[in-house]
Amino acid sequence: MKHIPNILSLARIPLSVSLLFLTGQRWAFLAVYIVTGLTDAVDGFLARRYHWESPAGAKLDAAADFVFMFALLGVVFGVMRLKFARYVVVSVLVLAALKLFNLVFTKLRFGQFATLHSNANRYTALPFFAIVPVCVLFSEKRALAPGFINVLLAVFLAAVFAANLEETLIIAKSRAYDADTRSYRQLKKKLHAGE
Repeated sequence: MKHIPNILSLARIPLSVSLLFLTGQRWAFLAVYIVTGLTDAVDGFLARRYHWESPAGAKLDAAADFVFMFALLGVVFGVMRLKFARYVVVSVLVLAALKLFNLVFTKLRFGQFATLHSNANRYTALPFFAIVPVCVLFSEKRALAPGFINVLLAVFLAAVFAANLEETLIIAKSRAYDADTRSYRQLKKKLHAGE
C-alpha cells in the first residue's frame, strides 16, 4: 500500500507524454488530462495522510511534475500551433530556465533534485490546469481569440514566475530541504523560532 503514491507519480509520466498525441481527440485528451491531474493531487495527499513519504517518492513526484508541466507547454505551444505574442514565448523560456535553476539549486544545497510544494506553486498550478483544456477544446473552432489566450497565459506566467522566485528564496534561506514549506513567511517564522 505504501507504494501507491509512487505508482501514481510514475503513471503521471506516460500519461503526460500521451497528452501530446491526443490533442486531435478532444474528449480523449480531456479524460487523460483529468486522470493525469488527479494523480498529481492524490499522490501527495496519500503520502502525507498515511505517512508514506520517502525521499525517492519526493524525487519521483518532482520528475513527474516536471514532465507534466513541459508536456502541457508542448501541447499549448507545439501541437496546437497557436500564434502567441513574443512576450509569452520569452516568458515561458525564462520560466523554464528558472524552474531548471531551482532543481539544480536544490541539488547543490541539499543533495537532491526536488521541488517545493509551496502554496504559491499550488495556487498557480490551478489556473494553468484550467487554461490547457480550454485551449484544446476551443482552439479548432477558433472560439477563443489568440489575444485572449495570450492574456490568460501572460497572467498565469507572471504568477508562476513570482511563485518560482519565492521557491528560489526559500531554497536559499532554508537550513534543510522540506518539500512542504508552504511559504517564505512560514520559513521566516521557523527560522526566527530557532527550529
